[in-house]
Amino acid sequence: MLRIILITLLALLLEASVLFDEANSLYEKGHYKEAFETFKVLAIDDPDAAYMLAKMYEQGQGCDKSEQKAGEWYKESSRIYYEQAKHSPLRDVQKQQKEIFKTLDKVDDNETQETLRQYAQSLYNFKAHNANYFLPFSYRYDEDYADVNGHKTDKVESEFQVSLKYDFAANFFNLREIYSVAYTQKSFWQSYSDSAFFRESNYNPEFFVTFPTSEMGDGRLLKAIRVGVAHESNGRGSTNERSWNYLNTSLFFQYDILLVELKLWARLPDPIDYNPELIDTMGHGYLKFVIPYKKHLLDVKIRDNFNSKGSTEFNYTYPMSNKDDLFFYMKFFNGYGESLIDYDNHVKKVGIGFSISR
Repeated sequence: MLRIILITLLALLLEASVLFDEANSLYEKGHYKEAFETFKVLAIDDPDAAYMLAKMYEQGQGCDKSEQKAGEWYKESSRIYYEQAKHSPLRDVQKQQKEIFKTLDKVDDNETQETLRQYAQSLYNFKAHNANYFLPFSYRYDEDYADVNGHKTDKVESEFQVSLKYDFAANFFNLREIYSVAYTQKSFWQSYSDSAFFRESNYNPEFFVTFPTSEMGDGRLLKAIRVGVAHESNGRGSTNERSWNYLNTSLFFQYDILLVELKLWARLPDPIDYNPELIDTMGHGYLKFVIPYKKHLLDVKIRDNFNSKGSTEFNYTYPMSNKDDLFFYMKFFNGYGESLIDYDNHVKKVGIGFSISR
């Protein structure tokens, strides 16, 4: 049922999505107020949207004319563009994609030509959601993992996580909100055993809406509120099935260099529940602290269920190059709920590897 709801919401919202191209079309048609509100949402990390916002402030299109705000957003557009161009690991890839497209013979029909460009360049608005990492060495140092289908498990394994999101719509209610879908997969790979099997994989699709609560430079502690619905499972079925559906809300704060996320969730009822006590271990939320210092980044996630079955997780990253594409990654976990199959087992482990996002 939850999957049907997610698919339906996605289909409806995709039909009404308004992103940069649509906002630019509104601007060209003279619908300045609608265009202004959409550019305002996108301008946070889109240099082109920031430029258009500055232009509209300068000319008083869809907003009160303000030379000061125009100047601020022109500078912000330049800054975002420079940072993205300087650090983007996709810069060379996109350049070569354009070169490949140029080798194709042009066709007379403009719409057909645009379809060819999309096919050749394959540029999409995917972004990192949670960390994307690979830990070749991940060692559990307290107890042994349970054997899987007769296979003996090792204390040492490899672990990786893939997490992407797609922001597909914005500003339906003029609240600067952004609509997103995301997918996270975390896998535990017994790469050092003879059969090199996957001990466990957890799959986590999500739909959520993020509402900014702060303007640029206004000094508010609360920066954004996110509400969403999600599903998580290990895909095994039968008595080894571990899954749950839940509603969730996150509050994002910033105080100086300290970033804080308070995430709360409520489990939804399942027709067949193989693990009704899962919520007793997973609790109802976590508190996450993110501390950047120079090139270092440390995040600490604390989940305390007030029943002695919480967890603490530390993640540390440091750049391995001068681009935003490769980082040294160290992870330490102590507690319950590290994976769905071990949600009720206490796990202590440390992992070392690298990530391609922070």
